[in-house]
Amino acid sequence: MAAVSVFVDDAIRGQLPLVCAKTGEPADLVIRMRRPVGSGTGALPLLLLLLGPIGLVALFLHALLSPGQEHLTVRVPQTSGAYHSEKVLERFRLAAFAAGVATLFYAFVRPGMFPLLWFAVGAAFLAAGMALHVIIYLQAIGISLDGSRRWVTLTGVHEKFVWAVQAEEAAGRIGPRS
Repeated sequence: MAAVSVFVDDAIRGQLPLVCAKTGEPADLVIRMRRPVGSGTGALPLLLLLLGPIGLVALFLHALLSPGQEHLTVRVPQTSGAYHSEKVLERFRLAAFAAGVATLFYAFVRPGMFPLLWFAVGAAFLAAGMALHVIIYLQAIGISLDGSRRWVTLTGVHEKFVWAVQAEEAAGRIGPRS
């Protein structure tokens, strides 16, 4: 997988070449993606928790008074096949987590009927949900905004998408406008 920087206006409007950012094939969809950008609170919550009860009060006040994380919404071309396979993985992840929670709940409600078996099955479902979460995270397209807030870097994209973006920039069809 590769990375490419595009002008922020082009990314927001979806004025990118119609090449799937995941597979490199001709795209038939433009998917809207919303990702957090900028610096979050960092290690502040952990440091406040180390202060004990005073830190908990400070953490609560910080959560109330600080603005939420900034998000950037961009439009990225994809094939319908890549989009649907991503959605199927997300549904399987949700189903695995739900089955894990339901199975663990059943193990607590009916402790007389093989409780260790139900705990093991619930833990296996939760582990499968975590594995699917990691797979989805690793396959996702990353979005970051540079310091000037004029360029968006898309990471985890296909090389053919990078080449198509570079060709469009060289032809002057995308990029900063004077």
